[in-house]
Amino acid sequence: MCGILLTTRGIEDLATIIEYLKFRGPDQTNTVHIGGLNFVHTLLSMTGPPTPQPFVSEDGSRIAFFNGEIYNFQDFGNFSSDGECILPLYEKFGTEFVKKLDGEFALAVVDISSDTLLFSTDVFSMKPLWFALEDDDWGLSSYKSCLERVNFQDPIQIEANSTYIFRLSTMDKIERKDVFTFDLEQHKDNYDDWNKAFADSIEKRTRNIKHGIFIGLSSGYDSGAIACELERQQIPFTAYSIIGSENELTINERIGRTTDPRLIELSRDEFLDARGHLKGCCEEYSLRIDNGEMDLLRMEEERYGDICRELDGLEPIYRELNDPQTTDRVRVLRNEKALLEKKMPRLLELVEYRKSGQVLTDDNGAIGMSHICKLGKSEGQLIYLSGSGADEVFSDYGFEGIKHFRHSTIGGLFPEDLDSVFPWKNFFDNTQRAYLMKEEHVSGSYGVEGRYPFLDTQVVQEFLWLKPELKNANYKSVLHNYLVENNYPFDPAQKVGFNCGFSPVNDGFNHQKSKHRTVGETKDQSLLVNFDLVTSRRSDRRDRYVL
Repeated sequence: MCGILLTTRGIEDLATIIEYLKFRGPDQTNTVHIGGLNFVHTLLSMTGPPTPQPFVSEDGSRIAFFNGEIYNFQDFGNFSSDGECILPLYEKFGTEFVKKLDGEFALAVVDISSDTLLFSTDVFSMKPLWFALEDDDWGLSSYKSCLERVNFQDPIQIEANSTYIFRLSTMDKIERKDVFTFDLEQHKDNYDDWNKAFADSIEKRTRNIKHGIFIGLSSGYDSGAIACELERQQIPFTAYSIIGSENELTINERIGRTTDPRLIELSRDEFLDARGHLKGCCEEYSLRIDNGEMDLLRMEEERYGDICRELDGLEPIYRELNDPQTTDRVRVLRNEKALLEKKMPRLLELVEYRKSGQVLTDDNGAIGMSHICKLGKSEGQLIYLSGSGADEVFSDYGFEGIKHFRHSTIGGLFPEDLDSVFPWKNFFDNTQRAYLMKEEHVSGSYGVEGRYPFLDTQVVQEFLWLKPELKNANYKSVLHNYLVENNYPFDPAQKVGFNCGFSPVNDGFNHQKSKHRTVGETKDQSLLVNFDLVTSRRSDRRDRYVL
């Protein structure tokens, strides 16, 4: 893991620029001026010898940087560290080289000889990358604040699964292309290949590491599967469990099987200390999650337009003929129109509120994670295996077409034609983006590297290949089956929301318990999936953040 800034602009106050980068890369800082570019790199060395960046070709015409982990780098040659494979692969395969990489990464290549700038994220943008372009200047960085501090006004975060290619001399965009294209044929009739892919994803993320591994162990599906697989492969790890927020029976059963369990009960002072760390050491970040208000507003606007058009046609008839049937219809439409005129401004306010987002330091889960990272860091545990992505991919926050949260698209009901709903709102964007970046900001502020086994490309692909009846057999069917097969304790059909026992209120704290939901149950009809609406909005979802 590392922090990176690459820009054509001068860097006047280096100490301020790297204020947050230094937490992300505490082992080594390197600054380089090359080819009219200013480069800052802060390193956290995880595998192999410390490797300073940027990587530069022998003739000085090609420059590259990289943040994250490339797990298959040894497939390409005898490299001592993973980032060293980037320029050789680019020289061999051109701009298509990114498709060869298996990992969690953000990278860039500057090729002066071919007048090319390429930058890319992995399939789910597990490592952050920000881009800014103003007049003749441009910049790339792990953090938005670095670009703002060299006076870029409007940096944007590069979306998941994207490679961008620009003409270096003019900064005209040449092309955007996907890093990976998922195959949506649902043909596999058992979970065996998914189980193997999941085991492989754990093995590659724990191979040849120099530091300890830790997880946050709850009573839920996601952390349970990670703990189970680590135990099955006999990989040492520490499990931190915050008591008081989870099913006590399940937690006790799990820690009884764990070689290094740590039960945590946060005090008021520990809660405030964990929050204070985020305020002081973490770049400001807001979790912007569309909770369904935008789709609802669009529906109401469409309905309002239909009503206005119908009234325009009926009003002349109503005035001239005084027909009772027409009169009744006009009355109904006028009433509905008046209600919508009251409702839509309130929805618009909610949409704008969601856009502003929830500040990271007011997020209960972020504060709990902050405390766990502090404990892990104090014991030299610098690799955090996260369950992020399981809710988004394997259930879309629902089951049997019933949403747990309004931001769900398909409510965990996978159709026969997967292409009709893919990608659903949370698959690449929305909660996926928000929660990944929350974890990257929190872990990065401690010099801890987050790794995400459920977002391994093959793990996701094997899930998509499963026949719908297997996907829909149980809540988070692949995890349900895995936990049953391995006789690992869990609470079937229970969705548990993580918290640390407290919640920030006006810079203080409130006691708070986790929310447990029995999946597939609701009294709120608005939480039932409307697949006609899902299909109609499909074309809008993937292009939300495209440059």
